[in-house]
Amino acid sequence: MFEFSDIAIWWQEIVTWFLAQPLFAQVLVIIGVVAVLVLAVILVYYVLKGVAYLIYYLFKGIYYLLKGIGLLFYKIFEGLYYAISGKPKPQKCCETPNEQQTQQQQSTQQPPQVEEEPIVPIQKTPQVVHPEITFCSECGNKFTDTMLESLSTSGVAYCIHCGSKKTQDYQMSIESQ
Repeated sequence: MFEFSDIAIWWQEIVTWFLAQPLFAQVLVIIGVVAVLVLAVILVYYVLKGVAYLIYYLFKGIYYLLKGIGLLFYKIFEGLYYAISGKPKPQKCCETPNEQQTQQQQSTQQPPQVEEEPIVPIQKTPQVVHPEITFCSECGNKFTDTMLESLSTSGVAYCIHCGSKKTQDYQMSIESQ
């Protein structure tokens, strides 16, 4: 059995050995002891963290397992209740009985065939755009198709990049050059 005096003797031997070392070795021993202590604390931290995660996910799994088992028993007993009592099982809360009857009638009857009108594509006349007009004189960015269309139809367009206003006068001045 260990006594306090045995520990004191061992500690005294360690201190005597430490003091017998040169100063450089003493510094290295202190650095080594501190490093070992820091690593031990880090190891204990991650072990405790791992155990905490293990316990957390274990309880979470047990919770979901019990929840699923409870839901299973609920559904079984609910089905048995409606089977024994002869009552119809209620449908979704948002549907009314009229909607249910309408859905049943629609499913039994085939919808009448409706002839679709053929789709006629709208013919657009191609627009002639001068290559000089496709760029903004302020910022130098290219005009978009909507800007060109707005310029040709309404006579006014705004550059989406810099916001400068372009009018028919701008288009005419470009064409005259």
